[in-house]
Amino acid sequence: KRRKDREIQFEELERIRAEENRMKELENYDEWARKEEEFHLQQQRQRSAIRLVEGREKPIDVMAKNLLMFGLTDEERKNRAAVKYQEKYNVMSELHNLEAELERPQDFLKNLRLGELEELAGDVETFRRLESDANRGLFSEESTILRYWNDVLTVVYEEIRFLKEGGESSSYASTNKEIQKLFTAQSEAELSKMKKDIQERIRKTAHMSVMSSEGTDDVNYWKTVLEQLNVHVAKSQLSAMHNKMLIRQLEQLEQKREELETADTNNEPNTTEDEKDEDANDPEPSDNNPPDDFNGTSIEEELGLTDEVDMKGNTYVWQDKFRPRKPRYFHRVKSGYDWNTYNKTHYDHDNPPPKIVQGYRFNVFYPDLIDKTKTPQFYLEPTESNEFCIIRFSGGPPYEDIAFKIINREWNRSRKHGFKSTFERGILTLYFNFTTHWYRR
Repeated sequence: KRRKDREIQFEELERIRAEENRMKELENYDEWARKEEEFHLQQQRQRSAIRLVEGREKPIDVMAKNLLMFGLTDEERKNRAAVKYQEKYNVMSELHNLEAELERPQDFLKNLRLGELEELAGDVETFRRLESDANRGLFSEESTILRYWNDVLTVVYEEIRFLKEGGESSSYASTNKEIQKLFTAQSEAELSKMKKDIQERIRKTAHMSVMSSEGTDDVNYWKTVLEQLNVHVAKSQLSAMHNKMLIRQLEQLEQKREELETADTNNEPNTTEDEKDEDANDPEPSDNNPPDDFNGTSIEEELGLTDEVDMKGNTYVWQDKFRPRKPRYFHRVKSGYDWNTYNKTHYDHDNPPPKIVQGYRFNVFYPDLIDKTKTPQFYLEPTESNEFCIIRFSGGPPYEDIAFKIINREWNRSRKHGFKSTFERGILTLYFNFTTHWYRR
């Protein structure tokens, strides 16, 4: 009997030991699987970054651009995205030499065709799945990056359905416009409560429709309202994330501006009288040796600082109550080639004509307006030369006016040609291109 008990005890120990080994193997497998998914995610990010740096981006790369530039943590950027570019550069470092994507994701999607949207939906799903698998178990709640891709996918599917139903002229579009009016001027908490109420209404109406044939139309209507509410919330969250990334870009530009000012201060000559006499005998700098401020000037032009007009002398009726402060802003000049008949005759793509200014982009940040009921405005003012004019942005207290010198030409106010003038979430956006006049016989 003792021998039999020992055999039973030995078998039980073997079973427990085998179970422990199996659990350890499962733990190792889960870790291995997570690392494999993380590797595939890294490769996906690298492919997008390389296409962006090389100027051959796809729609998915435009969607991922700001996320790759500002959405990754320093650790992610170091561990996940360190790939050599052309055997010399780190591709993520090269990516930070590009400008941020100023257009909101939902606005960019409206310009895509049906085939492009369907391809983009597959690419977004790949990014979303890789993010989800690579971060499984690492976060107690949905990460910002994963939430971004979920919101993008929601809006992409809505745009696909919108085009398949017939676009702007369809009954689907007109119905959705009426539904969207329900969500205007609603806070995040109010929208969340509305979503719960709609889900409860659908549940009750569906239960009633099971008991009788009535109520089916109501269920379909409220399901449509719920779908549009999810789209509205997704667009709101995309706008909020987009604004945060723009602010990060703005902070980087301000840091670069401070470095520029520090460099200019350090480069100022600190000479004695004897040194001045020696300098007087030195020959003039040649064209091969540009002055010290040459690089500084090019950086200022890159940051859009050279076109700003000094407004420090202005006074405001409210400055006794509030301390005036200068708003943050983005300012970009759009330039390109004008392939008119003369330029087509005398130039080609290998020897292009001089670039000309084709338009401007302004993003002015007013997050702390005292009177939030008044929309910031912009005004055009003349200068001494008819070739230029002043565009002045006025937001109201506690913000000072800011102004820029721009070319005085007719604006193309067509939305199809890039015109945009909006104020939402504390950001005044003004994009415009100049009208192109084509010669006709």
